[in-house]
Amino acid sequence: MPFLFNFEVSEAENAVAHTPTEEEHLHNELVKSVAEFEEVKPRLHHEHVHEEFEKRALDLVTMKIEFLAGGQVETLLEGKVSDALRENLDIIPSVYEGGMKVWEGSVDLAKYVENLTVSSDTAALELGCGAGLPGLVAALRGAKVDFQDYNAEVLQLMTVPNAFANLGRSTYEQCRFFAGDWSKLLCHLKEKSYDLILTSETIYNPVNYDQLLRIFARCLKTKGKVLLAAKTCYFGVGGGTREFEDQVAKDGTFQSQVVFVTDAGVQREILELRHKV
Repeated sequence: MPFLFNFEVSEAENAVAHTPTEEEHLHNELVKSVAEFEEVKPRLHHEHVHEEFEKRALDLVTMKIEFLAGGQVETLLEGKVSDALRENLDIIPSVYEGGMKVWEGSVDLAKYVENLTVSSDTAALELGCGAGLPGLVAALRGAKVDFQDYNAEVLQLMTVPNAFANLGRSTYEQCRFFAGDWSKLLCHLKEKSYDLILTSETIYNPVNYDQLLRIFARCLKTKGKVLLAAKTCYFGVGGGTREFEDQVAKDGTFQSQVVFVTDAGVQREILELRHKV
């Protein structure tokens, strides 16, 4: 299956009369079908989901994060997301964006966040959260964390139960959970801004870069920072940290630096982005 991702078509482009190509038609259909925004509210039954399944653990220096394995909760899924997982597909554009899998970059970022200075005054956002490991580390350090994933099912069956497994009932006060496509997110966050934005394995396709940078520009506080964990190169797809850094430089809003590199398995990095002074 080809990797095709969502992008916005500007009004200026729409104003030019031309016969759409087959590729343009497919892209337009994807834009129409993206997941709508919704806030997933933590409920009483979410508190007990993790009790029904065997949990995995990420052992850090000062804490241990317990989380559900996607393969277990998949049995509770229905519809298109269930179909994607049954066919062993990591990603189906505009349907499922890989949230049931714990990616290496998420673990890298969780370990890195453990060493940050985080307090109860810290407002954090994790984009494309999946299991939510980096955001949970920030929350255990006291931060108030908003979690976003493309699929509401991922939040309901993975992220929210993982929050309760680690934070208990503090989840209600410390965390919010948003589902839907990034193109819908800014309209609903309104004027909210964050000290820390976390995201991992979200730059696998360059088509998404401009939209991701718009979210950073709109949501990051003046003195805040973005931490982005990703593979140096996503073979067969085209994205990676070098290409993303090129787009950051071209955009001109942020300065970036590599703050972590590992050669374990596929080479991975963590980039730090800050507003240019």
